[in-house]
This record gives sequence, structure tokens and C-alpha cells, in this order.
Amino acid sequence: MVPDNVKQSMQKTLNALRDTPGFTSRKGQMTMFAEVAKTLFGVYQEGDQPHRSLVIEGQTGAGKTLGYLLPAIVSAIKLKKHVVVATANVALQQQIMNHDLPRLRKAGLHFEQAFVAGRGRYFCRRDAETFVNDQDAPDLLTDEADVQHQRKHRTQVEQLITLFDANQWNGLKDDYRGKLSLEQPWWSQVNANRDTCSRRNCAHYDNCAFFDARKDVRDAQVIVTNHAMLYADMLHVQPEMRLLPAAKDSIFVFDEAHHIRDTFRSSLAAELNFELLSKLDRNSGRLVNHIQSLVNGASLDVVNVDNLAVRMRDDFKLMSSAASQIIDCAHGYLGEARASAFKKPVHRFEQGALPEQLQLLLSEQLQPALEGLNGACQKVNEKIKDAQEKAISDDSRLQNYLGSLRNLTQTVESALNACVLLKTEINPKQGIARWLTRHSDLRVDITLSATPIQVGRQFEREIVTPAFATIFTSATLQSLGSFRRFSEQLSLYQKDGVQFLVIESPFDYKKAQLVTYRDLPEPNFNNEAAHTSAMLKRFGNDIGEHKAALVLFASKRQMQSFVDKLPAALAADSLVQYTATRDSLVRRHKKRVDEGKRSILIGCQSFSEGLDLPGAYLTFVGIAKLPFADVNCPIAASESEFIEAQGLHPFAMIALPDASRRLVQCVGRLMRSQDCYGEVRIYDSRLQTKGYGKQLLNCLPPMLQRVE
Repeated sequence: MVPDNVKQSMQKTLNALRDTPGFTSRKGQMTMFAEVAKTLFGVYQEGDQPHRSLVIEGQTGAGKTLGYLLPAIVSAIKLKKHVVVATANVALQQQIMNHDLPRLRKAGLHFEQAFVAGRGRYFCRRDAETFVNDQDAPDLLTDEADVQHQRKHRTQVEQLITLFDANQWNGLKDDYRGKLSLEQPWWSQVNANRDTCSRRNCAHYDNCAFFDARKDVRDAQVIVTNHAMLYADMLHVQPEMRLLPAAKDSIFVFDEAHHIRDTFRSSLAAELNFELLSKLDRNSGRLVNHIQSLVNGASLDVVNVDNLAVRMRDDFKLMSSAASQIIDCAHGYLGEARASAFKKPVHRFEQGALPEQLQLLLSEQLQPALEGLNGACQKVNEKIKDAQEKAISDDSRLQNYLGSLRNLTQTVESALNACVLLKTEINPKQGIARWLTRHSDLRVDITLSATPIQVGRQFEREIVTPAFATIFTSATLQSLGSFRRFSEQLSLYQKDGVQFLVIESPFDYKKAQLVTYRDLPEPNFNNEAAHTSAMLKRFGNDIGEHKAALVLFASKRQMQSFVDKLPAALAADSLVQYTATRDSLVRRHKKRVDEGKRSILIGCQSFSEGLDLPGAYLTFVGIAKLPFADVNCPIAASESEFIEAQGLHPFAMIALPDASRRLVQCVGRLMRSQDCYGEVRIYDSRLQTKGYGKQLLNCLPPMLQRVE
């Protein structure tokens, strides 16, 4: 049972919260408090059930963030555990760090908090200094424009150094508030990197953004991070270099849990990027010279360094030859189709099976070349670890050479791991997707990718089982009114101790209506132009007197076609995704509404979640078509193929449940608070003409429904 002092602490904090302005106590939240605490204290575990796990669909307005934070923190303090909250986007992380956790502390709950991002989001003071001081003269092929760019970039990095040294910035990319955009190619040269980090031997170790974050984590009872960081820390980092506390001492809370399967898949995926390999080839002479200079300059005990350099040059040639042949093969499979802003040509290998020619090129040429380069890098790295890092850290030129070595090591290791996954025998219980993508008209701008299809068993084994307890929550976890799809994706079953809970929305959905259509052209690919035209004919009248609208599309292609044909008056009121950042568009939208003007936000899938526009900021939502997965997505196509091979029906097993969940998200954009009202219009006649339409409609929020 939950100890009395835990219940009392939760009640005391809740009473204090009730006395704060703007706090509303919600029935569903009370249920969450109780169920989370019971789960953490093992109330539902029976016999040898391995998991203390709870899956909660906390529908919009249920107050799920506080609903899990309060019981998790109070329970963790009693159990001497850490709470690790992992989310899928930065906005929610910032809300938890800057609003929800401080609110609990003000209510009298005592705990320390920390934020953890991946190494790549932290500023490296040493590498920044190396970047600024790198005086390598431009070669004969470098034009004046390139020189000016280099000077500009160095000036920008100098500004970051000044801010960091003055303690006006903590070195975390997400916390930078200056005017400079950090979404720059040079960021990868000045961010923290495990392969270039010299740890305690660095002159800046005592003032390091990354290691300061590690120190914060050690003292924190609550740690906020993201899904990808949690997976990377558990799966790919040696225990002594991990940022997060041990899983056995942690309560993992996965918010936005509907993303978990995809983010976990991504952590296991691999990609051979031939543009990167081409860049290595172009810089191979310089890289080898840097490694020789590092060995000689730091007096490293590397035997026959000149012979090592010769072998590296031979391996670079073999790598270049193999990559070139693979690229030739890739163009043969991809054909003449050109990449555009709306479509990147893809060739998916059926059943995940690579052709024999590609297998041989990977096995007999590219992998041996990469293994040779990796072996050479490791020989030098081992000698650095033995004795010389301190001497190198005091010499900026040697630091530069060390950076070249470790960047080469990282790129080669990544390519080598991709080769291994691309060649791996297909596990019939897991399956694998393999495909080629052309990204631009550059010959080398091609990737060969691979990702496992069924990852639930691995997720359960490597993430859920090691943890003390796990909580999964989102506003949309059910598909077609059931947790079955989510449960199967992650191998989370009641027989293992996992509990499932739905907290319904407290909002009055009778203040909204849902309008569907019976006679519009069916929005399949071949009929897309006719569907777009029919939608345009209705849209101006449908939006009527609404001042704040959102229109959602399943593809960028159709969205652009719709935008291009909008009447001038509607076009003038429109704010279109990809013309600016989402935050910027939302700010402009709110400003227009505040000024009494009409504002129409138009976007694709990413606008269908995490967009919070309550009350008068959004009274109309238009949905162009049902959000079925893109049939051209190689992972989705491979999953369907995998399910079909087992004698099952992919549409019923995958496509329909996933579309149901996404449609609930789209419709859910309208009702964000008790004050919300308006209408949702779905311009897809399949809701009325197909047998599955009723299933989808029955799973939507209980709005008033009307057919036109």
C-alpha cells in the first residue's frame, strides 16, 4: 500500500496549490495522483510480474503533467529514487522546468531539478577557442567569399565565448537568448562531443557546460530530458560517462508517449551518408597529415606512424572506390527522378533484402576500408589515453589535430555501424527496413538507410525492465478506442504488471460541432487536384465569420497547391508553415487575432500536435484528409509488408488505428480550455462512404456532428 506519510505529503502540497491563483482541482487529476502512487509502490504487482508500469491517456484538459509529477516526486523522495521525465519536444520540457516544477516547490515540496540534453546541445569552450584561433591558411581553391564566411563565423563564435565567460549564458543551446541563430553548420564544430572531449585534462573542465550539467544531475531528484537522450544514454554510452542516474534507481516518466515507438526506432537506425564519406575523401590528405602531426607533436608512442599513414591513405582510396560504386548502383535503383522541396526520391528494398551487388560492395570493400581507418584511429586514441591528453590540452594546435582525429573516428564509427546493420541477417520476429534516398541533384547526396521494424521487445527488455518503474502518458494513446496498438508496439502487457488508465477531458464538447461531407471527391493521390479544387470552393464560405482558423494537410504538396490557389483576400490572411518558424507564426497569429483581424494558420502534420490556441485564438479547424501514413514512407511500407507476410491485414492492424490516433490529435486542436468553442470540418468523404468511417467518427471527442 501507499504509505500514509506519502499520502499526507501529497495532500499537503495539493492544499497549498489550491490556494494559488489560477489553479483548478480536477477530478481526473485526483485519480492520476492515486494511480501513479499505487503503481510506484507496487500495489498492482502480483507474483513474479516484472513491471511497475502505468499507461495513462490523459485527454486534453485532464491536467496530466501535474497529475504525474506530484505523486512521482513525493514517492521518489520516500523510495530514494530519481524521477526522469522524458518528453518529445523542447516546448514541453521548458514548461515543466520553468512552470510546473517551480509551482510544486512554491507549494512546499522540496526537491532539486535539472535539465539534461544530448552532448551536442552543449557549448564546448575549448573547441570554440580552437575554432576561433584556427589560422590554417586558405588553399588556392578557396575564394574570397569563403574567406569572408570563415571570418564571419569566427566572429559569431567569439560572441558566444564572451557570453559564456561572462556567465551570461550557461552553454546550453536551448537556453541561448541572443539574436544570433545557433542553427548554423559551425555549431557541430563548437558543441560538446564525446569523441573530442578530454574530460579532466581539459583546461576548461572546471567551467564546462556539459560537466556542470552532470554535476546538477547528481544532486537532482527530478531530471527533465527527451526521449532520444534517454535512449542514447542507456543504449550507447558507457556507464561511467552516462548523464542520467542508473535505471534501477529511476522512475521513468514518458510524456508524449505516442512518439516512443518512432523515437526508439530512430535510436536503433543507421544511415550511410555518402556526402559525408565524400567529404572525408576530399579531406583525407589533410586528416592523415593532422594525425601524423599529432603523433609527432605530442611524442605519442605510435610505432611506424609513417607506415600507419600509408595504410590510412590506402584505406581512404578503397573507401572512395567502394562508395563511388555504391553511388552508381544507387542511381540505377533511384532512376532519373529529381529531388524537390516536396519529394525526395526513395527506393525501398522489398523484404529489407539488399541486392547481392550492394552486399558485396559493403562486405568486401567499404566495411574493410572503414575497419582499417577505425583501427588506425583507435591506435592513436589509445596512446592519447595512456599519457598525453594533458600536454595536448595545453597546445591549441595539437587540440586542433586531436579534434580532426576524433571527428574522423566518430564519422568512421558511425559509417561502420551502418554497414553492420545494413548487412545484418533479417530477424523474422523483428524485420528490417532498408532503402535509398536521393536528397538533392548532387551525385553524392544519397543515403542508404536501415531501421528495425518491430522494436517492442527490445524496448521492453532494455528500457522498461531495468527501470525501477515506468509511467507512460499522452493525450492520445488509444487507437480506435483501445490501447491494443500502443501495447503491441512497445510490448507492454497487463500480464507483466502494466496497468492502463483513461482520464477523460473535462471540457464541454457540446460547444463545438464536427462537420463532414458526403459528396466531395475522394482525396487519393490520382484525385488530389480535384479534391483540392472542391475544398477551395467550399472553404471561403465554411470559414465564414471565424477570425481564427487552422487548416491541416497530410502532405506539403497538397498544402502548397491549396495555398497557391487561395483567393487574394484569404491568402492575405494566411500564415503558412515553412515560411517562418512555428513559434513565429503562432505569435503573429495571436497578434492578428488580438487586433481583431482574421488569421488563418496553414500547416501539415507537425501543426496537429503541441499547438495550443485556446478560446478566441482558434474557433475553426479544417482537416483536408484523413491522416493515413504516407504510402511512400519506406518504414511504414516495410511494416505493412512485414505484417502481411504473417498472414495479417496491414490496413486493419496498422493504417486504420494509426490514422484514428492522428485524427483525434487533429480534431483536438480546437478544444484547449473550458472557454473553447467553434467547429471542425473534415474534407474527406471517406468518413461517410467507407465502412471504416463510422469507426473513426465514433472515436472522436463527443462534439455535435453534422453531414453536408
